[in-house]
Amino acid sequence: MIAPRKLKNAPIKEAVIDFRVALKEEIEIEKLDSEYSSISNEYPKKETLLQGKLGLPFGESEPVSKIVNPIGYRYTSSDGKHVAQFTVGGFTLSRMEPYTVWEDVRNEAAKLWEIYHRVANVETITRMATRYINVMRIPMDTLKEFGEYLTCPPEVPKVLPQGVSSFLSRIVFHDPDIGAQCILTQALEAADFENRLIPIILDIDVFIERPFPIINGHYWQEIDKLRHFKNRVFFESITDKAEGLFQ
Repeated sequence: MIAPRKLKNAPIKEAVIDFRVALKEEIEIEKLDSEYSSISNEYPKKETLLQGKLGLPFGESEPVSKIVNPIGYRYTSSDGKHVAQFTVGGFTLSRMEPYTVWEDVRNEAAKLWEIYHRVANVETITRMATRYINVMRIPMDTLKEFGEYLTCPPEVPKVLPQGVSSFLSRIVFHDPDIGAQCILTQALEAADFENRLIPIILDIDVFIERPFPIINGHYWQEIDKLRHFKNRVFFESITDKAEGLFQ
């Protein structure tokens, strides 16, 4: 097993902490925004989140009606580095690049979660997740094969032409020790010819799906476990050569 290490220039494009919830009772959407004044200086940009539905009458080929319902609010920090979502389905905090440290993300999420679960009157957390979207920008001139940077790279059958211009792989696996699942996605984005870089996406979404009471706050310990699981997945997915790009 590869021991997780701190990287000086981690390739994290977005880090997410997410809670899906069950509420004690149905609420008016405006209530989710009732304490916005307490964070409005830090999060001055506010948007209403909408969910749309299209109606398709029987026998018709084109939708003829559209129903749009507000489901919550998105708050963006003044520097654009944090984005929080308060919705009827749950709470999400995203930290955009440049990434700092886990404690910053966790503490900001905990602060905003206290507001959310109070105004939403949360009864139970039904799913918790951490998701890290990494973009590894590989120098074009050094890339001969993806196995130099990924421990489980995509492979073309040996007898076929080996010039890969795109790939997408997605696997879901389970860690029985903490009762968590991981969705690991690897993808190749379009080459950046101007800067001679090949962007490889390593998207790691780890989550636990079961009820968590909110009365004692122990669920934050589970979030920390998810973060450690995420780190294991990341370091086991890249090679020493890839890691060297981020030191």
